[in-house]
Amino acid sequence: MNRVYQPSEDTSTLARALRGYGGESCLELGFGSGAILQALVPRFRMVVGTDILSVAQAAFAKGEVEVVLADRATCFRDMSFDLVTFNPPYLPSENVQDTAVDGGKGGIEVPISFLREALRVVKPKGKIVLLLSDEGDIEGFREFCESEGLVVRQVASAGVFFENLLVFEISRP
Repeated sequence: MNRVYQPSEDTSTLARALRGYGGESCLELGFGSGAILQALVPRFRMVVGTDILSVAQAAFAKGEVEVVLADRATCFRDMSFDLVTFNPPYLPSENVQDTAVDGGKGGIEVPISFLREALRVVKPKGKIVLLLSDEGDIEGFREFCESEGLVVRQVASAGVFFENLLVFEISRP
């Protein structure tokens, strides 16, 4: 099932964390409702989002942002963006039944696949900012980043219901 993820506490947590970023170009992988894209418009000259939603679902973009119907960043050249951000499906799940929230067995399989694509399209000095839940294997995510030689820095968090939402900035040394 491909459904639009409705803005929630994770969306607002990521949007708040992104307030300190700006530059020429940014990309959101999996733009969903478009709330994050709209929050980035004032701080970037070019704001782009990708998702696997239908054209009708992507119709929110009224010329302020560019939307591309694509899986992650597969349609972009290497090293194209100053910032890449995403709020991926991150909840642990044995079987991915809801693509809007199920992040794979440890809750990090889908986020890592997004991260791999983000690393390809972010500029060498660029940043990747993403949100995860402590319900997932955060330590496994950090270990993956470290094995890739990446710098991981937690830049925000919020406690909601049964989980803590964690926003990370990923960069190259």
